[in-house]
Amino acid sequence: MDTGASATCIDPSVLSQLGLTPTGTTLVNSPTTGQQPVVADTYDVSLTIYATANQPPLIHHTVPAVASELLAAQGIHALIGRDILRSCLLMYDGMGGLFSLAY
Repeated sequence: MDTGASATCIDPSVLSQLGLTPTGTTLVNSPTTGQQPVVADTYDVSLTIYATANQPPLIHHTVPAVASELLAAQGIHALIGRDILRSCLLMYDGMGGLFSLAY
């Protein structure tokens, strides 16, 4: 989860493995792009976040996810951005190293 990301991002290697094709493009600004935004492909994906056994999952059927080189070497293949988080309550306990997500 990335509260600094306005959109959900997925590593291109994951999108390729899923056999998805781009559905559009968007301009992306990040610390690595500097002053000039770069054009990135977008893909329509379905996203499901599972909760406890007593709560139904949060389902977004069509999310325009941005292809973004993430940190796959560190096991980071996707970022949940504010486009999804705006429908949730995110609580972060930095000292405890925990978070909770309600929707």
